[in-house]
Amino acid sequence: MAGISLKRRVLLGLTLAFAAGAGALALSLYDTRDQLRRATMLIQAQEIAAGFSMQSDPASLPKSYAGGELSYTLYSPQGQVLWFSENLKSPRRLRRALTDQTPSLLRWPWFRWPMHSGEVVNVPARLADGATLMVAKRDTLERQAIGNLLHAKLLQALTMLIPVGLLAFLLIYQMMRWTLKPVQEAARFAQGISPGNARPIPTDRLPRELLPLAQAVNTALEKLAQSLANEKRLVADSAHELRTPLTVLDLRLQKARAHAVPDWPAIDADMHHLRRVTDQLMLLARQDQDLGAGEASRANPQTHLSRLVREVAAAMLPLFDSQARPLHVSLMDGIRCRGDEDLLRTAISNVLENAFHHGHGDVAIAMSCTADTISLRIGDQGAGPPAESHERMFTRFQKGSPDSKGAGLGLAITRQVLRNAGGEARFMPGPGGCVVELCFARWQAAD
Repeated sequence: MAGISLKRRVLLGLTLAFAAGAGALALSLYDTRDQLRRATMLIQAQEIAAGFSMQSDPASLPKSYAGGELSYTLYSPQGQVLWFSENLKSPRRLRRALTDQTPSLLRWPWFRWPMHSGEVVNVPARLADGATLMVAKRDTLERQAIGNLLHAKLLQALTMLIPVGLLAFLLIYQMMRWTLKPVQEAARFAQGISPGNARPIPTDRLPRELLPLAQAVNTALEKLAQSLANEKRLVADSAHELRTPLTVLDLRLQKARAHAVPDWPAIDADMHHLRRVTDQLMLLARQDQDLGAGEASRANPQTHLSRLVREVAAAMLPLFDSQARPLHVSLMDGIRCRGDEDLLRTAISNVLENAFHHGHGDVAIAMSCTADTISLRIGDQGAGPPAESHERMFTRFQKGSPDSKGAGLGLAITRQVLRNAGGEARFMPGPGGCVVELCFARWQAAD
């Protein structure tokens, strides 16, 4: 039913329900005429058998009643046939249970004995001495009168049912239009959504059942808008950041054409800087996509953080030794965290490189843990950036000094990587001025 509209589905369902109700009503009333015939005959049989007993003279019973011929069969209390009328070829069947006329919801037609659908009605009359007198009658008049009455009532009911049914369908259709009007308005509103106009769908007039869908769509729109904004900002910032090194490289290549010996070391340095900036931009773009995708689409890897920090520190130790700057590492063994190992390696390396290039004196790495988080503090003996610029240092292309050789992407990448892994990166007060604190989500066996 994917191609059927909601209106048609509801109307079809109501039609089926109406048909089922009408069928149930017809099923419960299909033997009404025979029930009325039997009830009438039971009253007549009780009047006829009043004062009659097994010792009474059968001739005292009337031959007809209310225009219908009567016949009788007398049963003893034990159910034996004592006698039957001369106008019968064989005794009528004994039906003692027919004297129960108590209405019940469970007295459906298929639970009852077969109704008298013929011209003769046979009902029991309980006598004072325990015997049962079965009274049978050809009730032509009663059957005709009851049939005419039910036929007239049926025509009257159908005459009333048609306009009432049409009115009900009209009201239901109008109710459906009124109910679906906010949905249609929301659909028209959604058609106007574009990359430059990603407004959320209004939910104040939507039915309660559709609110989760609309809210989910608005959440998706918000994520898409944020992702688009990040891409636009990344493209603009990349164009701005790459313009200068590309211009410098172009000038060096033009100069190389005019000289027999090009300055290859300078050209190599420019190419290395371009590759590094490009790699950082690609990594940042992937982290933005992972952040917009949400928790459900991200994997949940684990990383041996203690070992990873030692490997990063060991890789940079020759660089620190070249400038005679001590690197102190204080770690806890066997600590694991959530996150991809390669991405976390890049994040930690970025902070450690900043401490080397922009810091002074000794550099220290210290680890502490709680039940849920791991804190890794990296600091040096320099003053660090001013407190008012701490948060700004984590934005893209933000450099500590204008003459810095970096692209200003290291701390932005670090924060994004950690946030995608459930952690955080921030500046904190330290012994020398401030330190960079990297917070990791601790990996648990249940993860």
